Amino acid sequence: MKEFELYLGPINGIVKVKILRKKIKNVHLKVFRSLEVALSVPEAVPDEWIQSFLSERQKWIDDQITKYKKTSGYNNLLDIKNGASIQYLGKDMRIYKEASLSNYVELDEKRIHLFVTEWNDDELVQKVFNKWWRQTAKEIYQSEVDSYYDKVIRKYNVDKPTVTIKKMKTLWGSCSPQKCKITLNEYLLKANIRCIQYVVLHELTHLLYPNHSSDFYTFMTIHMPDWEERKKQLDTEVVQYL
Repeated sequence: MKEFELYLGPINGIVKVKILRKKIKNVHLKVFRSLEVALSVPEAVPDEWIQSFLSERQKWIDDQITKYKKTSGYNNLLDIKNGASIQYLGKDMRIYKEASLSNYVELDEKRIHLFVTEWNDDELVQKVFNKWWRQTAKEIYQSEVDSYYDKVIRKYNVDKPTVTIKKMKTLWGSCSPQKCKITLNEYLLKANIRCIQYVVLHELTHLLYPNHSSDFYTFMTIHMPDWEERKKQLDTEVVQYL
């Protein structure tokens, strides 16, 4: 795999762009939250064209890296600030606090509105957010577990597992086949729905194959042929540990 160096300016300096030559027709440029930059191109594209293309996209790459650097310190579920940016279902969302007679949360396309009775009460704001986040995670996770259980697992005469939500630092999910229980990471709600579905099917598959055997991965591939792509996206685009 080849890398190109691109100078973005005095602030972000030099970035290394990974060049991925594939059997594709279109060009795909990505900047990940890890600040890595990757460019997928058709196999026959010459280096000169790639260099020109990256030069044309220099400002866009610089803007993306700057945005991620600015928001990385705020992408934190444990310290909710007005105007902060967090990930929610794969999208960058901005948090806004608003005074209200009751405590609740509303969403629009790009914003999470926290309506609170005490606008300056940080503890209350955090409590309202935490309750909404956990309830939303539970509803979405349960819906996906129910769906994949009915479509994939039920026919193997395995009981539907109970679903619990937990903050975890190193795992997106876990499964206890003996207890028929699946635990999913509260932070997984930052990921898009395709990544959540991958984790759900992964843990459901452990009800049939407790270990990561070849049979486990064969089963995953049959029922979700692109699971590796989803896993890679989850591991590179979603900020864990925050």
